[in-house]
Amino acid sequence: METKTSSHAHWYLLTGLVLGLAIGLVISLLIAPAVNAEAIPHELDKAGKAAYREQIALAYASNHDLSRAMSRLELLKDSDPAEALIAQAQTVVAQAGPVELSRALAELGTAVQQLGAPPSP
Repeated sequence: METKTSSHAHWYLLTGLVLGLAIGLVISLLIAPAVNAEAIPHELDKAGKAAYREQIALAYASNHDLSRAMSRLELLKDSDPAEALIAQAQTVVAQAGPVELSRALAELGTAVQQLGAPPSP
């Protein structure tokens, strides 16, 4: 009777390890990728920040709580939040988006701009 040498056993282990890693990568990257649901607003991509601004503007349009809207906008860490809101409102208009959304963005942008403007004598 012949017995298998130990060198054959190593190849099976290596093949199993490689196949296991490949299957694990396919599952984790293609089939069920991990989603970071707890991203901080300033870490969002451009589209995510735009969606976040839209939600802030729509909330402001319904309750007119400027201090709450400002605290939410600060989480985005935009250099000029009023400019970002107004530019996004113009983009919504240019893309024939919802009028309510463009109006809410422009209204909040104007309120933020007036808040940051020095008082007139």
